[in-house]
Amino acid sequence: MNLNLEIKNNIATLYFDLENEKVNKLSFKVLKEFDLLLDEIIKNRDIDALIIKSLKENIFIAGADIHEIKQFTNEDDAYNELIKADNILNKLENLKIPTIAYINGACMGGGLELALACKYRVATTNSSTKFAFPEIKLGFFPGIGGTQRAPKLIGLINAMDLILTGKTIDSKKAFKLGLIDDYFDKGQEDSKLNEFINLVINQKIKRANKKSFFEKFTFTRDIIFKKATKNIESKVNKNFAAPYKALEVLKQTYNKDINEGLKIEASTFSKLAVTKESKYLIELFFLSEKIKKDYEKSDDKISTALVVGNGVMGKGIIWLFSKYLKQTRIKLRSLEKAHEMINDISKLYDYFIKSKKMSQSQVDLKLSTLSYTQNFDGLQDIDLVIEAIIENEKEKKDLFLNLEKNLKDTAIIASNTSSISIEQLSKNLKNKENFMGIHFFNPVNKMPLVEIIPNSKTSTKNINKVKQSLISMGKMPIVVNDCAGFLVNRILLPYLNEAAFILEEGSNITTIDNVLKEFGMPMGPFTLADNVGIDIGFHVSKILNESYGERMPISNLITKIYNEKLFGKKTKKGFYDYSNKNIIENNHIYNYTNDIRVITDEEIRNRTIFIMINEASRCLEENIVSDADIIDFAMIAGTGFPPFRGGLLKYANYIGIKTVVKELKRFEYLYNKRFEVSNLLLQLEQKQLDFKTGETLWKH
Repeated sequence: MNLNLEIKNNIATLYFDLENEKVNKLSFKVLKEFDLLLDEIIKNRDIDALIIKSLKENIFIAGADIHEIKQFTNEDDAYNELIKADNILNKLENLKIPTIAYINGACMGGGLELALACKYRVATTNSSTKFAFPEIKLGFFPGIGGTQRAPKLIGLINAMDLILTGKTIDSKKAFKLGLIDDYFDKGQEDSKLNEFINLVINQKIKRANKKSFFEKFTFTRDIIFKKATKNIESKVNKNFAAPYKALEVLKQTYNKDINEGLKIEASTFSKLAVTKESKYLIELFFLSEKIKKDYEKSDDKISTALVVGNGVMGKGIIWLFSKYLKQTRIKLRSLEKAHEMINDISKLYDYFIKSKKMSQSQVDLKLSTLSYTQNFDGLQDIDLVIEAIIENEKEKKDLFLNLEKNLKDTAIIASNTSSISIEQLSKNLKNKENFMGIHFFNPVNKMPLVEIIPNSKTSTKNINKVKQSLISMGKMPIVVNDCAGFLVNRILLPYLNEAAFILEEGSNITTIDNVLKEFGMPMGPFTLADNVGIDIGFHVSKILNESYGERMPISNLITKIYNEKLFGKKTKKGFYDYSNKNIIENNHIYNYTNDIRVITDEEIRNRTIFIMINEASRCLEENIVSDADIIDFAMIAGTGFPPFRGGLLKYANYIGIKTVVKELKRFEYLYNKRFEVSNLLLQLEQKQLDFKTGETLWKH
């Protein structure tokens, strides 16, 4: 049994507690069980009220069973299951007695839809008590009444904000929106819940109308929908249908009877649930959950850290450590820089203060964990050192030797290098088992991916220790074998360079950026280069060129821009001119280009994306990672490759390996070695396999 019904003093309490599961999920099997218990409740005329609770710690209902949605291949099957679920929640909503969802823990997706079918909702103030409709991130939207009940309860604008973004809110915000009727500390459960039940039974609960005045009228409501559409268009690629379809359902059903609205919701949901985009996003969700659990729990945790390097990356890492570790020490060249440093780090907390996720006093407490040193003193208690200085092998090696002399023997030393070989950097160290690469992505406060790169002697214990620490900080670490550029930069730099090669031949900056934004990249390659810093891109490209030769040449354009010190945003000029409020193309760049020919959008897309596919296949071939899914995850989490396309190699599978190889061979004929087709791709084509079916070719 997954559900238990208990009746005391005419109050029925229905407990969710799924067998052999850590969380409660609203599967179709559980809903059937729920339906039978509702029938029991209907028959019992002595019941005055129904309370729905969870016996799981920190979980009310975490959502629908995504495995069931993943298995849908037929629209009709999905629609029929949803209508059955709707009938069950309608039965709950139509009970003659008051129904109260008592929420202590995560109330997500289908769990929130079930709570909305109750007449009342109360919640605890626990930090684990959160509310969300996260379905949009999986390629669909709430499918068992969420689009129908939420607008009626909290108003159209508030409902759209939750449904179209998948954002998570706490009890305080949920109460403000009218999503719940009351909230209190878990310790007050007995008295406060009983008090609320009595108020409900005696019909003394008053609920404020949360609907906006503007949604009452057709013409103002149309303005709301138009504004919402423009907002989605500015943020979401047109090829990702879920938010557009969700908005369409909200618009179509606003004034409809709930039963009619539920049919439209179920029909549209069913169409989305069987798309490849949805399947990709579900697979990505399962993979991210797997990565979050991919470590062994240990009491030997990292609690103190030292950061050496005060550039953009260094500051981001210091911010991260200040938020999660007990003490963070900062190695400065001059202590006079300390005040400027603290100001820059405190700015990274602004979002948390503005969004009221943290108070100023909480931020001040975090900042108080920072300390400074100009020398190599006070380091005996440090568990982890991260180096984030310039990409210079000799300077890094000298630093590591100095650190090793001044740290305890068990301290982990790590480099945030984006391209230099970790094996090479570890060469002169005595305790090689304590050394590794920990490569964060910029900006550290937003990018979830972290590459962990061991050298040949790095201990498994230390890798696990770092993984555990990073996961506790909300990061997604993957272990990558050592090579120049590691995984993400090795694949991404050819993409950025190829965009520059295309610009040299013809086209223009804006067109190339727009083509790749339309493909689904979060920003075009030139905007990305300007944001990261063209100087950094040039240095990484140089290291990759030294390692991979003519297969990874640096475009003449990049070299010339670098020599002119046009580094992008940091110097106010790069591919774009940032001198004024309006960002425009830097026309000076065209002095270095030749308008030789017209380059089609398709060629721009294929040259930049296929060159990445080719390099990714080499990473599998060389066992830099042994899982194609990890490459897909890394490119999504590290570069923003469009998640709805499933990842770089799933996109290759979709296009067809034969097509990819044919185009690469054509480009190789035109542009020589940089498009030379990998052995793995040639084998996949010959054996008529792809990156899903051809695993045995690289897993040996």
